[in-house]
Amino acid sequence: MPEIVRVRLRETDDQSHYNVDLVGYHTEHIDTEPIMVSTERAISLMLYERFWMKTLAGEETDLVSGKCSVCGHEPYLRTAADGETEEHLLDLPEA
Repeated sequence: MPEIVRVRLRETDDQSHYNVDLVGYHTEHIDTEPIMVSTERAISLMLYERFWMKTLAGEETDLVSGKCSVCGHEPYLRTAADGETEEHLLDLPEA
């Protein structure tokens, strides 16, 4: 069950905010840098295994499929702990 540790953000077409484009997790095969997968790939993998992250408060939360709180872009990754406008994935370091 992969812990998401990095994100890659992509600026929206109207340049008003950023969306999560890629998420990264470590594997036992490559421990020096995270493997980055697209939002679509992560959502597919989530059918078979749990993807999660630690919030800034240190709590574990699962990733879920949703839409961007600003523009409604789908498919999009959020966390179960996100509020209406809060997106915990944006707190992770960028890769």
